[in-house]
Amino acid sequence: MRIRIENGIMPKGVVKLPPSKSEAIRAALLLGLSGEDPRRAVEGFDAPFCADLNYALLAAEKLDGAFVGESAALMRMLIPVQAALFGRVSVLADEALLKRGFGEIEECLGVSLTPAPGTAFIDARAPITGDRFTIDCSRTSQFLSGLLIALPLLDRECELIVKNGLVSKPYAEMTLDFVRLFGGVIEETETGYRTFPSAYRAPEVIPVTGDASYAAVFEAMNVLGGEIEVIGKSESTHQPDKDFLKYALLRDADISDCPDIAPLLAAVACSRAGDTVIRGTARLRTKESDREAGAVCLIRDLGGEAEAGRGCVIVHGGKRLSGGECRVQNDHRLAFAAAVMALISDSPVSFEGAECAAKSAASFWEDCKELGIVN
Repeated sequence: MRIRIENGIMPKGVVKLPPSKSEAIRAALLLGLSGEDPRRAVEGFDAPFCADLNYALLAAEKLDGAFVGESAALMRMLIPVQAALFGRVSVLADEALLKRGFGEIEECLGVSLTPAPGTAFIDARAPITGDRFTIDCSRTSQFLSGLLIALPLLDRECELIVKNGLVSKPYAEMTLDFVRLFGGVIEETETGYRTFPSAYRAPEVIPVTGDASYAAVFEAMNVLGGEIEVIGKSESTHQPDKDFLKYALLRDADISDCPDIAPLLAAVACSRAGDTVIRGTARLRTKESDREAGAVCLIRDLGGEAEAGRGCVIVHGGKRLSGGECRVQNDHRLAFAAAVMALISDSPVSFEGAECAAKSAASFWEDCKELGIVN
């Protein structure tokens, strides 16, 4: 699908947020484990939902033999859950997702999850034995979240040790809150966590809030002159992207806890005179695309100046962009950034593959039409 975002038009209007993908995936899995309808996680929100969330709702109903599409969060949380429940892992995914790897959980559980050659299907024995586990959280906290959901299902106390630091810590805290809300018993320790056998029961209210990552797209547009009211954002959520506007003010920002907003920060930095340094970007190389290189490529395509190296992106801002044709690498976050950059471009911004936005925002282009920047 080809899209053209008009330049010289400042978006005005109202955007209603979809459910937080990160919260709803966790809530859906816990509802499924409680014997409840996973769709309770999205009650009160208008459909359509993004692709990742639709996969999560279906996977939480079935749990075994699930299709996860391109959702890394769902796959990484589902693998430990399946191992705890069934002693095996049975996951079908898009091939590109499996290439992102799952060495951390293989090392932690002492299993091999290599798919059969030429397939995107993991079908492997993966019994969880023992009561002491070590997980590397230097690249992602999603496997840790899966373990925090899975280990209370076991019939024994378990010690979970975090090594090499913990990136995206707010998402681990989000998982802890949801697990405890559903009756899971977990204690934090000096080296990680201790889990206890628990029976999950769904609470009366499932506290899924609006998607702060999606809100950040329109907040970025507002920084550049837009007048968009965002409805449904919660300041009490653990979603770190709720603080996008604070990061957008910084000349030197570390996105280790909020990697999804890096392309948006780079887009906004193009409008600001001088250099802006975005640190912690090495982990972006294994997202849906090499998002570190992709952000630099996008800026250069549209006439800006940026470079990457040593785990950071440096944007040399201060001039209007030329606009024109660009590449978003089939990556929804880069597509959002391209739409933001059209606001400071001298010609419309166009690219192929606009359907990638549906991975996290099914209504993005419709929202852009309502705001007047897409015909």
